[in-house]
Amino acid sequence: MVKRDNSKDSFTNRLLQACQLAGLSGHGKNKQLADLLKRIGVKVSTPGVWKWFNAQSVPDTENIVALSRVLGVRAEWLEYGVGEPTENGEVKSMVAHLDPEVFRVDVLDLTVSAGPGTYMLSEFVEVLTAIEFTTEHAKSLFGSRSARDVKVMTVDGDSMYPTIKSGDRLFFDVSVREFKTDGVYAFVYGKTFHVKRLQMQGLRLAVLSDNPNLEKWYVEEDTADQFYVMGKALLQESILYSKL
Repeated sequence: MVKRDNSKDSFTNRLLQACQLAGLSGHGKNKQLADLLKRIGVKVSTPGVWKWFNAQSVPDTENIVALSRVLGVRAEWLEYGVGEPTENGEVKSMVAHLDPEVFRVDVLDLTVSAGPGTYMLSEFVEVLTAIEFTTEHAKSLFGSRSARDVKVMTVDGDSMYPTIKSGDRLFFDVSVREFKTDGVYAFVYGKTFHVKRLQMQGLRLAVLSDNPNLEKWYVEEDTADQFYVMGKALLQESILYSKL
């Protein structure tokens, strides 16, 4: 009788091995693998793939078959560790067919509040879709930033009006995880999301609304541990892209 190992940890190890064989590694592999699966009609979210890579869940048989197809390995080996990864040692994956000339920016299922704050509801953020640019166009918009560091979030509220309107989508550099220079940031303060203009005034970090009817407030020293930067705004999506 062939021994089968379908534990979560063992599956994750095989999945990582299959990705390495297929040339899919490094940052962004969760999104890349989710995109590959979507190309063949499999509905899976990037957080769902993240769970596979972190031994939190094992895909069902249908998704195992889809994974084996895009990664170029045997389904029985991927699911149970039976036999070798491939029949003859040759890996024929779909990874090589990813278009290197396309710069894909994730649009997150996340609304940041230009108002009193939006409550954080989940530790996982879904990717709704992606906006694609040519690499040349992306370079003119985002400079040398990689696609994994640029994310789109939607604004709710009028505290940044008229600069930013409710419903506008902003492109953020999510590699910025702390206040650096004055600008518009997405951040968590306590348990709520915000998008506001941050400005260092003396030794205090001021939170400013472009709406002249609203007063500024400060991130105080005794609550600084509740302040987490999620990214700095780069562009605003409207009829035209405008620098912030």
